[in-house]
Amino acid sequence: MTKAKTPVDRRETPEATAPAKVQAEAKSSHDFVMFRETLESIVVAFVLAFLFRTFEAEAFVIPTGSMSPSLQGQHKDVNCNECGHRFRTTASVEGDETDKAKANERQLEAQLDAGQRELSAARSSGHQRRAADIQRQLDYLTNELTRVRQHIKNIEVVGGMCPMCRNLMPMRPDLPKNVAEDFSGEEIELQPSYPGDRILVNKYGVDFSEPERWDVVVFKFPGDGNMNYIKRLVGLPGEEIRIYQGDIFVKPIDAAESEYQISRRPAEKVAAMLELIHDSDYESATLYNAGWPLRWAATTPDGWQVDAKVDGKNVVQRFSIDQSASDPLAWLRYRHITPNEGNWEYARRLAKDGSDKTMLEEAEKAGISRGEWDARLRANEIPKLITDFNPYNASLQRYEAEGRGWQLGANSMHQGTEWVGDLAIDATVEVEEARGQLMLDLVEAGNHFRATFNLADGKVELTAVDARTGEALDFKATGQTSVNAAGTYELRFANVDDQLLLWIDGELVDLGDTTYDPDKLLPTGRKGMIPWASANADEDQGDLAPAGVGALDAKLTVTRLALLRDIYYIAIKAGTDSRAMVDFESTVPMDELFAQPDRWGVFAGRRKRDFKVEEGQLFVLGDNSPASKDCRLWKEAENGAEPGGPYLDRNLLIGKAVAVFWPHSWGTYPFSEKLPILKAIPGWPAFGDMRKVR
Repeated sequence: MTKAKTPVDRRETPEATAPAKVQAEAKSSHDFVMFRETLESIVVAFVLAFLFRTFEAEAFVIPTGSMSPSLQGQHKDVNCNECGHRFRTTASVEGDETDKAKANERQLEAQLDAGQRELSAARSSGHQRRAADIQRQLDYLTNELTRVRQHIKNIEVVGGMCPMCRNLMPMRPDLPKNVAEDFSGEEIELQPSYPGDRILVNKYGVDFSEPERWDVVVFKFPGDGNMNYIKRLVGLPGEEIRIYQGDIFVKPIDAAESEYQISRRPAEKVAAMLELIHDSDYESATLYNAGWPLRWAATTPDGWQVDAKVDGKNVVQRFSIDQSASDPLAWLRYRHITPNEGNWEYARRLAKDGSDKTMLEEAEKAGISRGEWDARLRANEIPKLITDFNPYNASLQRYEAEGRGWQLGANSMHQGTEWVGDLAIDATVEVEEARGQLMLDLVEAGNHFRATFNLADGKVELTAVDARTGEALDFKATGQTSVNAAGTYELRFANVDDQLLLWIDGELVDLGDTTYDPDKLLPTGRKGMIPWASANADEDQGDLAPAGVGALDAKLTVTRLALLRDIYYIAIKAGTDSRAMVDFESTVPMDELFAQPDRWGVFAGRRKRDFKVEEGQLFVLGDNSPASKDCRLWKEAENGAEPGGPYLDRNLLIGKAVAVFWPHSWGTYPFSEKLPILKAIPGWPAFGDMRKVR
């Protein structure tokens, strides 16, 4: 039987990519997983009833992905078959919609069974006209049953896109044979759908105190008291909320326009809401062997030494430098170079065939010269802007795959539609000698925000530089850190909500006031905060190289680099904007827009949308802005219907989300192969995924 594998680092479990068994077993495996999850839910309900019957607490299972990546709805939880990175993609459609369709299927089957009995009785008694009428009804029911069963198949999630290597990973074994052959000949495993995070909701506090901005809250959906929603609280009574450039701005109702101030989140909220863009631990060996460039590269001659070696499905990288006092400042920089399905097709065929001879012959038969073929192949090897891509939204349903002729790829609108400038960089650094300087650099709208460490005494200085002119901006913050001796350090530097934040080994560093006002600090002001890159490839590439690590007179090694982004709230308002979840008007294809600086003027036209929050009301948004039906989309109602507008009535609030207390289980216990009876017992949760809700 196909097993549900625990998505952990492939280095720990080499067997995690072992092929699934025969396709015929896939359905029974899926049904067994669903049975286990149902049984677990019953057990959890009894446990909670016992533990919390005397407390004002309630369990809640998140149904959809509107709060992803912070919290998960029904989803598939997998390791990428190409790079090993664990990611989640939505399977919400396999929940309620599939359940409704299957209920319809069972009803039709029962009607057909009853009809067959009536038909037999009519024929036995010689009532031919009655039998003919029954047969026509049976033909109709049979066609309906065929349609419903096809609908159930069509909405199945058959694939999802890895955020690291952009591989569209197939997730069901009952796909056309050529699909499996295209994926290095590996047999495709069934990836089960898991229920959403089970969270604990504190109901007691909201009766005696007001919730705070940025709390995650659960409430009754206006107009349907049986449906609970979960969102993040953004607006409080007596405020006007503005969504602009992906951020939240607040002012008192009826105050002047100039009173709008950006709403900055506490550091723990920022950390919880960051989404991973790239991790150097998960570079794909398949792509690398096909000549695909690595994301991090040295940009200074004779500076950083990049050691890259293939290890299984990954490329292990180490970035080392050993400078003297006379050597210039040396940089490593990140380029957001993401492959498309054509790049993946080439890389897989090259890995399978051992050469590109067959592909070249096919191109020549199609009238494509070698030069043109090479140009097409490398056309996508260019840096692009960071977008709001979320793998949770990039699932692929069966009907979509069939419509593409089984060329697996995600919908372009699910691969990011907004430029995101609020970023964070993670670096694991081995300082070999306590001398010189180490720098972490982030770029937003052509401005460098930089943390410079003095490795001799641990002092750090935050500064800002205009990339267009190279001139320092009027910003400085300083502090003391523990990075003052040889050793290994985990560093994180973030530029989010117009503030700079620094963590060392997981601890926030106190640097005093690190906020800034773009209208006062930046030459362009806030309105002019659009991406920038020099037209000369040898000069500062600005937002096309949005993160960097610098060294001066230092001896150190970086063993891991990761880039993360903030969530981006899309400015859209029901009754004002189209349903397209895009912040600006543009007819340029997204892949061109994010790669071509001469197109970036459109970002100056990003929308502002304002919302009033009256007394007794709240304003809530989902973290997964492109996929969240929140206050932005609640229309002004007629005749007293609910929701009555873009607000949440305070009386509908249930409580504050406290913790993810029971993440889905992986369906197995230790020794379950030797003791099969264990397989029928509800599995224990994935303890590593238990966490506070931030």
